[in-house]
Amino acid sequence: MTPTASPSSKSLRASLERRKSAPCVLVTGASGFAGSVIARRLAEGGRRVVALYRRETAFLARLAGVAGVYTLRADLADGLDLPGPFEAVVHAAATSPAPAVDAVRIARDNVTATASLIGAAERWGTRAFVLLSSLSVYGEIRTKVVDEATPIVNPDAYGMSKYLCELMLAARSERLPAIALRLPGVLGPGAHRNWMSRTAAALQAGLTVGAFHLDRPYNNAVHVDDLAAFVASILDRRWTGFDAVVLGAGDAIPLRTAIERLAAGLGVHAVLEEVSAPLPSFTLSSERAISRWGYRPSAIAPLLDRYARDLKASGA
Repeated sequence: MTPTASPSSKSLRASLERRKSAPCVLVTGASGFAGSVIARRLAEGGRRVVALYRRETAFLARLAGVAGVYTLRADLADGLDLPGPFEAVVHAAATSPAPAVDAVRIARDNVTATASLIGAAERWGTRAFVLLSSLSVYGEIRTKVVDEATPIVNPDAYGMSKYLCELMLAARSERLPAIALRLPGVLGPGAHRNWMSRTAAALQAGLTVGAFHLDRPYNNAVHVDDLAAFVASILDRRWTGFDAVVLGAGDAIPLRTAIERLAAGLGVHAVLEEVSAPLPSFTLSSERAISRWGYRPSAIAPLLDRYARDLKASGA
């Protein structure tokens, strides 16, 4: 499923030398859901994109024939031998929790790999580094509203790995301007490994959906197209230092209403069961991202409508 013949560093350098007129961005995790969409969006906006990937996937195949995208297979944790320089880096690559994934692998793929990438970005003189981080950095959330000041309490190995990546960027911020996007579930065609995508699969299968706090407000989602547009707008800016921002939907509706809205969009009936909640519910505040960075979040209801259309169009 490789979209183009993946070039060597030498042939990639030659290709980029012939096309110096447009700025060049390195996007890691291009074989993943979010990384592939971001790479396409940046290329369609006129940037040259080197799309780094570790394995061939259906997401990578979607980049086939996209003008301005050059794919390259590499493992960041093994070190980088890329031609550079890159004016910006969008770091979407990460290893998430899974049954066969232990803390050692998470540390290697997330922390060691990011340290290698930061070192390379400093050598290239990169002017902007965007890290796709996660709400998992907060660990056990006990506040009603999550923002950048929410305490970090007992994060798991994945959450700690993302937080360490943020700390490394903060420590290098005098030389490498960076921003970390603390993401909730990212929705869109091919979304997986988050609660709402699993809920969509359960609805489509006619299963009962068990959920906490059905009558509490919910806005814990971002559409991948909104995320890609935000990343593109960030790269249009110039800034100094390091920042971390929380992203969520633009408003909140009761979780019960959200699930029923998604079910209606899918053309199915929602059977819901409220289950015991181990932790309080919370909503997300994107105020910092909106006021400082120009983030334009979708409202949650139309976001879920769009996700339902994505699923129906893809046949998922």
